[in-house]
Amino acid sequence: MLNEIINASDWTAEQWLVAIILAFIIIAGFVLMYRMFSLFKLSRKRPYKPNSRPLRRRRYTEHED
Repeated sequence: MLNEIINASDWTAEQWLVAIILAFIIIAGFVLMYRMFSLFKLSRKRPYKPNSRPLRRRRYTEHED
């Protein structure tokens, strides 16, 4: 029975159409899962904090008013 399903030489146009649609659905599902996992991985990362030096502050001395 499996040999009859795999043997594509006797398939009708409708069977080819169903096989192509199923293959598209399976591939689209894999792509969707990959995108979802990459989004979850991106959301777990800490936000980017630049390593910039602190702003220079004016130094006050005792003699300035």
